[in-house]
Amino acid sequence: MTYPSIIMVAIFIIGALMLIYVVPTLTGTFKELKVELPASTKFIIFVSDLLINNFIAMFLGLVAFIVMFSLGLRTARGQKYLDFVLLRIPFIGNLVKEINSARTARTLASLLVAGVTITESLSITRDVIQNYYYKVALGSATLKVQKGGSVAETFKENTFLFPVMVGEMMEVGEETGKLSQMLLDIATFYEDEVDAATKDLSTVVEPVLMVVIGAAVGFFAISMITPTYSLLNNI
Repeated sequence: MTYPSIIMVAIFIIGALMLIYVVPTLTGTFKELKVELPASTKFIIFVSDLLINNFIAMFLGLVAFIVMFSLGLRTARGQKYLDFVLLRIPFIGNLVKEINSARTARTLASLLVAGVTITESLSITRDVIQNYYYKVALGSATLKVQKGGSVAETFKENTFLFPVMVGEMMEVGEETGKLSQMLLDIATFYEDEVDAATKDLSTVVEPVLMVVIGAAVGFFAISMITPTYSLLNNI
């Protein structure tokens, strides 16, 4: 996300500079010549005036919002809401599921191979995973195993968090006594899926950014050029 973040910050800074220094010059010309302005031009002039007259207040408000938002995400409730949103964003939600499934399977497999008991392995994995809802699911799995239940049961019930294949392969692994090997296979499969998905995402990001930049520049250009053409036609 470094590349798109840099581009978006650059667009924001350039846009703010144009609204502060370029738009007022054109606005003065339009007012002197009493040119009829389209709605898009009036909107840009409104934003420009708002930014110029309240720059310090808006800047401090933006900084305060960023700081409060960052601090909020560090709380348990904030992290819970963020995890909830991430799981429901199209494409991103599926990627989050695959990443957490791979991490869960990889951690469990490593611990089981090392001779750690299944309940201890689930508890340690719960501490390793960052997503709130996966922590809850792994805690539930620990309790079920302690009561004599199947470790795969929780994974099969939480298809919202774990793909169906995860629970089914774990069930097969338990029945055949090769749970650790099945977990390794699951981890490898979803790690490959995540690698492929992130490569596709990086390929898509650039043209999407170009479209966004083009749309923003086009909107600004049309809004500023249209009154100019009207003025020339009147002359």
